[in-house]
Amino acid sequence: MSTLYLGKLEYADPLYEILLSQVCPYVKDPIFHVDRMTSFGVYKYTEEKTRVAAIGKFFKLDDPRPEKISRIKGEYENLRKIRAYGFDSFPNYVVRPISKEERIGLALLEEYIHGKDLDHYLRKAIYDRDDVSLKERLSALASFLYTLHKTTDSGTNVELNPINAYYEKVLNKLCKQEIISASDKRAFFKLVDKWLAKAFLQKGKKVIVHGDATPTNFIFVQRHDVAAIDLERMKNADRVFDIGMVCGEIKHAYFWRTGNPYEAEPFIRHFFESYSSHFIDGDKAFHEITMRNPLYMAMTELRIARNEYLDLNYRKRLTHEARKCLEWGLKL
Repeated sequence: MSTLYLGKLEYADPLYEILLSQVCPYVKDPIFHVDRMTSFGVYKYTEEKTRVAAIGKFFKLDDPRPEKISRIKGEYENLRKIRAYGFDSFPNYVVRPISKEERIGLALLEEYIHGKDLDHYLRKAIYDRDDVSLKERLSALASFLYTLHKTTDSGTNVELNPINAYYEKVLNKLCKQEIISASDKRAFFKLVDKWLAKAFLQKGKKVIVHGDATPTNFIFVQRHDVAAIDLERMKNADRVFDIGMVCGEIKHAYFWRTGNPYEAEPFIRHFFESYSSHFIDGDKAFHEITMRNPLYMAMTELRIARNEYLDLNYRKRLTHEARKCLEWGLKL
C-alpha cells in the first residue's frame, strides 16, 4: 500500500499525548513519524526508536453527511464487539482498537498490523504464477469468515430490503456516471426483483458480516493467521454477503489485470470449497451458498465499477459481467 510521508508529529498536537500514553507509554520522549495512507482521513504513526505503529482514522467535524460520520465513528465499538467473541488472538484475529477522541475528529486509533494483504497474493498468482500461496491464503480467509459467521449466527432469517436499497444506490450512481444506460438500469432492477422473490434467498440466516471484504482488508501475518481490518461497514446480513464480495473481488483482480475473467474461476471454486468444508454437510453447504452467491457477487462487481480510477471500457465490461452473473444464477 502506497503512503505519503508528512513528517514528524508535533508535540503540541493533541494526538501526541494520546499516542504517548496509550501506544508508547514506556518510551522517553518518543518521536512519531506520520504517513498519510491511500484512504482519505487515514494516517499511520510510527515511533522512531521502537518502530511501534498505529493507525488513526479521522472524520471532518463539519461533515454534512451524518450517515457516513456515524459509520466511521461506529468502527471502534465494532472492533470491541467482535474481539469479545474471541477474535483477539490468532489464527482468527481482528485488529485491536486503542482509543478514540471525537473532540479532535479521531474516530479510531488502532494497532498497525504487519503482514501482506490478500491483494499481494493475488498479484503473485497473476504475475508470478504462485497459485499455491494464493490458495493457502484463501483457505485461511475462508476459515476466518466461517468462524465469524458461525460464532455470530442469530438463527433468524435475513432482511432483504437493505440489499434492494444498496442495488438501487449503486445502479443510480452507475447510471449517473453513464457506465450503464437507463434501460440497462431497468433491466437490472427486474433481475434483482426476481432474485429477492426467491424462497431460498429469504431463508438465509442472519449473521454478523465483515461488510467490506475486499483484498486489502485482510492481512496475513503467517501462512494461516488472518487479521481483519476496516470493520466500519460491519452489520447483520446473509453470510454470503461476505462470500460473494470475496468472489467478486477475486474475479475483478484477474479480469482487471489479465483481461480474462475466467482465469479467476479455479480460485473462486477453491474458496467456496474451503468455506463449505467447515460444515458438517459440506456438499449441502456448497450447494446452498453457490445458489445465493450470484446476487452478492454481481452486487460487488457493480460496486467496483463505480470507481473512476478504472478504465471506462473496463467498468462497462464489469457491469456486463454482473448482469450475466444475475441472469445465469436465476437459471440454477
